[in-house]
Amino acid sequence: ILLESLRQALVVVTIAPVSFIGCFLGFYFFGLQFNEGGLAAFIMMCGLSVNAILYIINDYNNRIKAGSPRGLQTYLRAWNAKIVPILLTIVSTMLGFIPFLIGEVSDFWFSLALGTMSGLGFSLLVLMVVLPVMFKEKVEKI
Repeated sequence: ILLESLRQALVVVTIAPVSFIGCFLGFYFFGLQFNEGGLAAFIMMCGLSVNAILYIINDYNNRIKAGSPRGLQTYLRAWNAKIVPILLTIVSTMLGFIPFLIGEVSDFWFSLALGTMSGLGFSLLVLMVVLPVMFKEKVEKI
């Protein structure tokens, strides 16, 4: 209902599995076995990455309703307005998990921290690369 677009809803839904790739890569590169902490990281990554995309898309849609033309320029204005809070949320979450990577902690907390940090880092890259492609203006053929 918020998006009023199947295309925008599809992008929001696809960000969650893409952020899972980052989580799996984190476990692979650190040589850890995926466990309950990784599953809990999935839930946290889904919430934060979907929230980031909804935050940008909602501002984009509000700008369209206010009279701005559809396209990349309006998207970039929405991006510039919302990227700072998104970055602060992601970076503060990642920094908050650093204590769980240091010292004697259980496997669950270490896996949760590693999975969440790697997944959020990867979803940030996806947010910067994949999302703008959706708002690219269509080129008309002559």
